[in-house]
Amino acid sequence: MKPIFLELRHLKTLLALKETGSVSLAAKRVHLTQSALSHQIKCLEDQYDLALFERKTQPIRFTPAGERLIKLANDVLPKVIDAELDLVRVKQGKAGELRIAVECHTCFDWLMPSMDRFRQGWPLVELDILSGFHTDTIGLLLSYRADWVVVSELEENADISYYPLFSYEMVGICSKDHPLAEKNVWEAEDFREETLITYPVSDDMLDLIRKVLHPKGINPVRRTSELTIAIIQLVASKRGIAALPYWTVKPYLEKGYVVAKRITQGGLYSNLYGAIRKTDTKVAYISDFHNTVQAESFATIPDLLTLESAEK
Repeated sequence: MKPIFLELRHLKTLLALKETGSVSLAAKRVHLTQSALSHQIKCLEDQYDLALFERKTQPIRFTPAGERLIKLANDVLPKVIDAELDLVRVKQGKAGELRIAVECHTCFDWLMPSMDRFRQGWPLVELDILSGFHTDTIGLLLSYRADWVVVSELEENADISYYPLFSYEMVGICSKDHPLAEKNVWEAEDFREETLITYPVSDDMLDLIRKVLHPKGINPVRRTSELTIAIIQLVASKRGIAALPYWTVKPYLEKGYVVAKRITQGGLYSNLYGAIRKTDTKVAYISDFHNTVQAESFATIPDLLTLESAEK
């Protein structure tokens, strides 16, 4: 029998598969391509001469051998993370301040579990969310008014480092009795004669306008509001339609206030990134906060990222 070398990266990959239920989502979580992840698992299965999960099942269904390794991952990885954090704290100290800012058209709901988990490991780091309406979070970083910010677009700046968080779907919303409620997919032309309700930001900050409408020469009438709930209320009362992240509108869909539709056949997807000053890249608690946000997001909100996941 060939020697078997079980590594931490294998356990991380298996745990990502277990928590996301999807090869594609797991690959994003561990920063691999789908083919590289599949190859890693295949090599592991060849070493053991055992299948670890059943192919072509959704979500992924693990075999007894796979479940045993998942149990090992759940036992081992938290201890490894704790030990690594302890070493970092010994080297760099435990205290500090972390001021967080999020662009105006996102929400904090998905961020709260990450903050709670981070506080458990870094009790002496003071967390603070900057309140107010922020359209220039990079400016907050550069002026030292924030230490970690969330952005949806990458600005070239020699003083800023960006790290991916996750992708999510933007969905179109309208009132239940709006004519567009009968369509499963909205195309650019469906917006031409409508009032589009948005946050008060420039066109280049709105993926719907930048990616879908402007390429078709469509520039609908706009009405703005700073508050998500106000946009939902305007849409529900037939004052216009909107495009918002699926996780933002999901609670209102469940209550029947509005309906959500896919934008274009392939869907309209956006990305979120964490950004920090390059001078802070070696600050341990800032790096760990980003890793915590990324891991917690994948673990707790995979079903909130896309409308497709809700329809399955």
